[in-house]
Amino acid sequence: MSSLKYVELCAELDIIITRILAFKYKAPKISIESKMLPIHIRVNKRTLRMKFHYFLYMGGVASVQGFAPTIAKQLGYSPMVVGFVFTYLSMLSFFVKPITGIIVDKFRVKRIMFLAFVLLCGLTAFALKFIPKIPTEAVANLSCNTTTGLQICSTNDDHLSQCDDSVFKLIKNSTEPIECQLRCDQNESFLDEINRSWNIISYNITPNITYKNKELKYLNVTLIINATDQIELNNIFQVKSVHIMKTEIVLPFCKRPVSTRCKMDCSDDVIMELASVQKFEGSIFGLHQFWKYLIVMSLFWISQAITWSLQDPICFDLLDNKPEDFGKQRCWGSISWGLFSVLGGVLVDYFSNSNYQKNYVPIYYLCLIIILWDFSLAYKIEITETVGSKNTFSDVFKLITNMNVIIYLIWIIVMGICTSMPWNYLFWYMEDLTQKYHSDKQSWIKTLQGLAIGIQCIGGEMPFLFFSGWLIKRIGHTYCMTLGLFTFALRFYLYSMITNPIWILPVEFTNGITFGLCHAVLVAYARLIAPQNSATTVVALTGALFEGAGISLGGVVGGFLYQTYGGERTFKLFSYGSLIMGILHVMFIKLTIKSN
Repeated sequence: MSSLKYVELCAELDIIITRILAFKYKAPKISIESKMLPIHIRVNKRTLRMKFHYFLYMGGVASVQGFAPTIAKQLGYSPMVVGFVFTYLSMLSFFVKPITGIIVDKFRVKRIMFLAFVLLCGLTAFALKFIPKIPTEAVANLSCNTTTGLQICSTNDDHLSQCDDSVFKLIKNSTEPIECQLRCDQNESFLDEINRSWNIISYNITPNITYKNKELKYLNVTLIINATDQIELNNIFQVKSVHIMKTEIVLPFCKRPVSTRCKMDCSDDVIMELASVQKFEGSIFGLHQFWKYLIVMSLFWISQAITWSLQDPICFDLLDNKPEDFGKQRCWGSISWGLFSVLGGVLVDYFSNSNYQKNYVPIYYLCLIIILWDFSLAYKIEITETVGSKNTFSDVFKLITNMNVIIYLIWIIVMGICTSMPWNYLFWYMEDLTQKYHSDKQSWIKTLQGLAIGIQCIGGEMPFLFFSGWLIKRIGHTYCMTLGLFTFALRFYLYSMITNPIWILPVEFTNGITFGLCHAVLVAYARLIAPQNSATTVVALTGALFEGAGISLGGVVGGFLYQTYGGERTFKLFSYGSLIMGILHVMFIKLTIKSN
């Protein structure tokens, strides 16, 4: 072989090898004149903005919404009232979401409504800062016999608050004396006896007894109560000393038993909470404080309902022909929800001066700042307006008459009922467990609650949302639905067995299935069965059933059971109910497969 042919053959082989390598590894063409690195990172700006929206919006909402039940509790509302309020809010969402879908599909106002209600959400959350508590007063019975005692609660006296043993444990942990200022009711026999027994007139040149028409109006005294001297059966604290003007009477007693009713102001928040009774008479609907709270919460809930019903369809529009990537976008909201819930809990505990009365002001500011940031970002998101359909109502009606779709809608309602329990009563249950079994953890209970949401979102929802497309392809929509019901049964049963609130944290990993995976299934299946040009309406309808029918019904039933039977038995009942519904769902799947 001549040297010329050899060179030509080598050149041809070099070209072939270069082309093979270029095809196999898809190596980029590198220009000699280029000084840039041969690495190209593609960033989809359309979905990137949506990821940031999920992260910011859900983080801002999480910092307040997670603590909404305990905020209501601190404002003075009972579990039953809280249950009815959140049921009403869920019913509000039930009507608002489908109406929003119909308006958006017909009038092409998706962008305007989306931006307006994102902003409204932040403003109404901040407005909670200005909502006053319902009027209450701390009252007690001051009795004087061989010893002087202060009874701050009772199980059979309608004029005193109902005793709570779990709260008494917090008082027992106090090592410092508790000072109380009393303003006692007019009682002539009580006045005469303490005058003689305590020798008040001789102790003071100017006695602090005010006469009006020769009758006692009020008696002002200061008490120092040793918190460890509670008389177990009657919930009475022994009075160690009484201060009248500049005189101290140690271990006061009376020669004959007398008592009177007093209003009190104590240095200990737990005593004040335990002794508090409603100051008003009649229905709570007659209080302006209640209506202010309800109006602000209604606007906060409406803005969330509309934003949630629009943001998922907007995300699907941005994904074009890759709907299976929805979970990869939505998981950023779960990450944010978890992070900001933890941050919110830490802020509340850090800025609170009391173990019992918490300061929620920092999370109101946090929510407002984050939502305003999200609004400036959401303004740049590409939003595709829906092409209106003239047959929206008829298309949706035909859809919901299909048996498979009916079972899907029933599943949504059941999942909403189950979801209402951790949403509305998990934090309440954690506080009850803390007060009953581990009162030493009361000072950082909000941090613990924040960690619970953090695990729910980051440890549970985020991975299951990210891989939801893969899971749905492998086991199908219906079996994912069944998995959610069985997981709820396990989750509720574990709640009922726990006595230490810390052990609730590992249970919260199950939220990845019960909400993360099931939310992806709910939205994906709705998009799959939705008629053309009615996707927003169908997605909004499913969201309305979940929150309006499911969450609201669960709030009423859960509130009644919780107040009647307590948290432990309520969660056990919900566990049995979830198990039964899961079995019925499996039976339906088997029957459907057999009939097909």
